[in-house]
Amino acid sequence: MNISPRSQTVLVVEDNPDHQVLLRYVMQRSLVNTTPVFTDSADQAMAYLNSCVANEITPPKLVLLDLYLPKAEYGWQFLRHVKQMPATMRPPVVVLSVSREEDDIAQAYQLGASSFISKPIGQAEWLTYFETIRRYWWETVTLPNQ
Repeated sequence: MNISPRSQTVLVVEDNPDHQVLLRYVMQRSLVNTTPVFTDSADQAMAYLNSCVANEITPPKLVLLDLYLPKAEYGWQFLRHVKQMPATMRPPVVVLSVSREEDDIAQAYQLGASSFISKPIGQAEWLTYFETIRRYWWETVTLPNQ
């Protein structure tokens, strides 16, 4: 496993407390040297990203966005906000959603989502998803300022 020893931050935008617990668990197992920052609303997440820009703090390596917070409009609002950020401060956004609606998927990509993943059901599936996320976002792609 080739993981940078430098700690990375992942912003998790998830309003369901049970999903937060599950995400924290799978991230501890799959994304070593990663610090999750949990927010439960689009407003909190935007405030966090704005503070990174204002204070010239390295933005999160990745954002995991629950689309329905509890309404999709809040997820769309967050994606629009990220899309307007300076390119060097704009983290990739992976939408994690229970939705499998074609309109939701198309809209997410249109608004700048980097990926759209339907939330798995079981813990084993979550671990598999996060192993894939780690391999792709930590070991495969090259992002600005990395």
